[in-house]
Amino acid sequence: MRPISDQSQEFTIWLALLWVAVVALPLLLSIALGHPGGGLPLLGVILWIGILRVARWMSPAAHTDALMRRGRFAEALTMCDAALAVEGQNAWMGTRRLAWLNRRTTALLAIGRIDEALSAALDALSACADPETLGNCALALLYLNRYEEAAGAARLALSLTRERSVSSHAILAMMNLARGMPAEAEALAQAGRLDARALLPLVRPEHYVLCLAALARSLRIQGKRTQAERFLDDLRDASKGRKGLRAIALVEDADRLVDTPENRQQAFARLASAFDEWADYVLWYVEQPGTLATLRDDERFAAMERQAAERLERLAKQAPALEDVTLALASARGDASPRPARQSSWQALLVQVVTLSGTLALLLWWTWRFFLAGS
Repeated sequence: MRPISDQSQEFTIWLALLWVAVVALPLLLSIALGHPGGGLPLLGVILWIGILRVARWMSPAAHTDALMRRGRFAEALTMCDAALAVEGQNAWMGTRRLAWLNRRTTALLAIGRIDEALSAALDALSACADPETLGNCALALLYLNRYEEAAGAARLALSLTRERSVSSHAILAMMNLARGMPAEAEALAQAGRLDARALLPLVRPEHYVLCLAALARSLRIQGKRTQAERFLDDLRDASKGRKGLRAIALVEDADRLVDTPENRQQAFARLASAFDEWADYVLWYVEQPGTLATLRDDERFAAMERQAAERLERLAKQAPALEDVTLALASARGDASPRPARQSSWQALLVQVVTLSGTLALLLWWTWRFFLAGS
């Protein structure tokens, strides 16, 4: 794929020229001639607004986000790499580069390249330590079973968001489950669930799904099976139609089944479906203490355990070292920002505001000239 450079300056120039040619000149000419032209100047306004919407929709950033929403993370990663490889005049700089780093981290997490995801998250942290970059870093550390480091990043994100970071609540809940503290995990997951419901649709679906998964498992461990089933239903609904996230619901569904021959077969069938959806999440789940306890004496499960252990060992060798993560988090504490940095081009944004307001003013003048002044 060819490099994806930052074309915001070219977009700004063409947008302004197109507005002058398609919107401003026809309306001004119609007013100067004293003839409405059968409403033809209005077609220019419609055409320009349509072109503007299509340009936004076709932008590399919007296209990459759409690919990730559809679960096509490998293609999204290719676009991120193409954008980040650009150097020189049209390279993505500052917070606009940060947006691509965050997209790359998300894509790498989804396809199981956790070691690279952690490296990308640390690069993003060096650009801007905001709740999103910290949450990505914490999630990568969680999937590496590096709980203490994950907790440090998650707690910093919580402090920046006045305890309203859904991803941090989910990560800390999962960490407490691994430590054998289901009551604490329940409280954190419940807080994350309530925040997610209040902040929808701004919350990323994977964070909400992780909160529900942690909540259902913590309740099940405490013997509150009726409540656990209710939140498992919510988990199924939240993950429906989302490639990869369905694996989280399938794994929790398998974990709830009691140890009978019939249920064991159903549990393995659900694990197989989850493995097809998101193998790396299933292998990570197998490594978590206390999960899938009724299946661990089965030879079929032993093969999965060996695969999970080999995967984690390989990732641990390749992931950034403890010292690098500690240094990055220490630096983040000094200059962390509670809000994401502005990622749009201010020139492009200013031209859009000016042209939209100019269009409205010209339309009002044109309407007054031909339909109101003479009435």
